[in-house]
Parts: sequence; C-alpha cells; structure tokens
Amino acid sequence: MDKLGVIKELPIEPCDLNYSAVLDYIDNTKISRVKTKYSKGDAWTALSLRGYGEDPSDILKPNVLGSKVKIEVKLRDTHLLGDPSFRAVRDIMTQIPSTFERVRLMKIKAKSAIGKHSDRIDKDFGFNDGNIVRIHVPIRTNEDVVFYLWEGREKTFNHLKTGHFYYVDVRAPHSVINNSNEDRIHLVMDTYVNHEVKELLGLASFW
Repeated sequence: MDKLGVIKELPIEPCDLNYSAVLDYIDNTKISRVKTKYSKGDAWTALSLRGYGEDPSDILKPNVLGSKVKIEVKLRDTHLLGDPSFRAVRDIMTQIPSTFERVRLMKIKAKSAIGKHSDRIDKDFGFNDGNIVRIHVPIRTNEDVVFYLWEGREKTFNHLKTGHFYYVDVRAPHSVINNSNEDRIHLVMDTYVNHEVKELLGLASFW
C-alpha cells in the first residue's frame, strides 16, 4: 500500500461543466506564487478555496516547506468557494465522498514547467484513515501539457483530461511541462481518507 509512483483515473463520471466563470476569474486575478526552487518566477501559482487562512492568497499549510502559517490556524473555506462563479468547483467537490483539507486552483503558465520534485515532506499523505490523498481535476488543459511521474527509475508520461478525476501519488517524484500556448489550470483537492475514499481508490486491487 506504500508503493510510490502511481497515477490513476478514478471511477467517477467526468464533469462536463461550464468552467468559463472560474477561468475568467483566475485569468484576470493576481494569485499567489508557489514559492519553490522547482519553478521560476510566477510560472506556478495557486488560489485557495479552502485552506489555512481566510484569504484566497493563503495557499500554504503549517510545517510544510518552511511555511510561517501558525499551527493553531484552523482549516476554513475562503469566500470564493461560496461565490456563484465557482459553482462548477462545488459541483466537482460533491463527487468526492469525504471532507477536504486544502482545496486549490493551481496554474502553470503557458510555456512553463515545474521541475522534478516530490511532496514527501508533507507527512499527512498516506492511506490510513485520517491521512490525505491528492485528487486532481483538470479545468483547462490540452495534449501539450505532460505530467511526468517516476516509480524508481521508470518514468511515465501522462496526459490528464479536462473534467476527469485523478489520484496522483505526489510522494513520488513528478514534474509538469506545459508546452502549450495557454495556462494549465487544475482543481487540486487534498481529501481525507475514509472507507469510501479507499473504495474509490480501489485499494483492495490497487496494485
């Protein structure tokens, strides 16, 4: 159950929704830079819909990547999650049979990349009850966006489709290259593990 390097499309009906309002907002709003050595400048940015802070710019969590977020700060929805423009996001979230830790919209600029890295520093990831798994739903993407994932020395090439649900084991090394002329936008949901989530992941026959 601890094998790394897995990406799996989940057995959830893809959400063929109108994302135009969400995309219009994120395209025309300055959002927080993901401060990391694995991307340059504002190539990788994010917007918080649920997180450790009341402002959509609060994209970090306590004790991860040198975050200054205080440990006593509680999870909360930001005002955007209830905004009528974000109804499509709320509709996507209803498909996940659990509660959420952070929920963010994450953007990789056109002609940009995120270098090879892993998120093993976040000790909350895992498959026991109360742990967290990360689910991606592309909101805007195309075949020129490639998600690379490594299992040991084996490197896989993945094209994630708009509106489809994917579990991604971000504890394994991964990278993303956006070779297209448009920004890639994913809804990234950190979801608490429970019995229903385990069934969704198919853990009994996962590997």
